[in-house]
Amino acid sequence: MVLIIIGIILIGIGVFLYFNRQNALNKSMDVRYYETSKVKDLIDTYKSITKELGTGMYSAGIVEIKGIGTTNNPLVSEHTQTECLYFSSTVERKYEVQEQYSDSDGNYRTRTVTRTDTISSNQKSTPFYINDGSGEKILVSPEGADIDAEEVLNNFQADAPLNFIASSMLSNSRTLGYTYRESIIPLNANLYVLGEIADRAGKVGIVKPKEAGKQFIVSIKSEEQIVEAAESSAKWQLIGGIALGIIGIILIIAGIAG
Repeated sequence: MVLIIIGIILIGIGVFLYFNRQNALNKSMDVRYYETSKVKDLIDTYKSITKELGTGMYSAGIVEIKGIGTTNNPLVSEHTQTECLYFSSTVERKYEVQEQYSDSDGNYRTRTVTRTDTISSNQKSTPFYINDGSGEKILVSPEGADIDAEEVLNNFQADAPLNFIASSMLSNSRTLGYTYRESIIPLNANLYVLGEIADRAGKVGIVKPKEAGKQFIVSIKSEEQIVEAAESSAKWQLIGGIALGIIGIILIIAGIAG
């Protein structure tokens, strides 16, 4: 019965991977499809149209832009104290704990296992401008974007973060240390942005598309790197989905035969 349950779970995961690969393929196709626009051309078009329609009504679909991300009010990242446009910071506690288990003879035994818990997680972004050197800059509101950032910290150390409440730990656990991780989009980074151009807030900018399924990407990677990563992800999800499905079927057959 156990083999049958495990087999069904593996098949379910395999089916999820198989269909989820379409998200990666859609990302690759969208990045390939859209041509890079000049910010000045986008702003000139916006100005000419809003002369007739007024502000707050403009939306011209998906655009792709590339340039330097700037702001006069940068964030300061949590761990490395770096000026940035976006950061994601986490702290994980690695610890040992004693647990009881039943061996093949039904006897209870004790073993030491190593576990990891995330004890702190923080992510922030700020609106910023893209300057592509065309003579204009455009606002990007990154909320809701698929963000590719640069890892600037991955450090394991003994010290706990400030204000960490030790009482939240299991009484029978022994802390081994803490892993501090941080990824950022640095101030003045070269960026790739794909999103909807609109003036929903009365000011034209790049925002998350209203239409479901449309991509919104803010990335430190080049266009070519984004496509390569998306296609690689799709390939391995396909391979993983098929492999798990086959293993799941084998386990179900073995469970029924047993």
